[in-house]
Amino acid sequence: MNIPTSASFASMRVRQQGVALITGLIFMVVLTLIVLASMRGSILEEKMAGNSRSQNLAFQAAEAGLRAGEQALNSPVDPATGPGYFDIGVVPTGVASTDDWKTTFVWGGAANPGLVYPGVESVQYVIEKLSLRTGTGGNDDLGYTPQSGNPRDGLYRITARAVASGNAPVILQSIVNIEQP
Repeated sequence: MNIPTSASFASMRVRQQGVALITGLIFMVVLTLIVLASMRGSILEEKMAGNSRSQNLAFQAAEAGLRAGEQALNSPVDPATGPGYFDIGVVPTGVASTDDWKTTFVWGGAANPGLVYPGVESVQYVIEKLSLRTGTGGNDDLGYTPQSGNPRDGLYRITARAVASGNAPVILQSIVNIEQP
């Protein structure tokens, strides 16, 4: 049986010369880089999930704004007397070309239905009366002909806008046909 002496321990120490230290440091650097890369991915996923949630909240609030605008049209009170109503006249090049709802001026005069959603800064809607030419066969023709002489009869475009915290705006539109008997 060979019992190592202090001389053999000294010779083993000289042969290693710190290779284990360098290998350990390289291994730690590689592990650190892997951890940092996975953290970056996790942080990005958290941001995407937060933005998706804000967009979803704004979408739900904008849908509620559309419903509030439709209720305002169907109420006995004429919507032309309230805020957020615009009679835009004849549309020269089609329904889609009139985009008054894009300007901040229109949203400054928009109706605020008083809807409160957590995480949503504002909900507004605008009602536009579309006085479209009928029977022209062009872009303007939606096939609508008023059945009665009631001044409230006609096509209305309701545009609702909701802005969630985190600056995630959502704009929804619907066209409503109102015919009073």
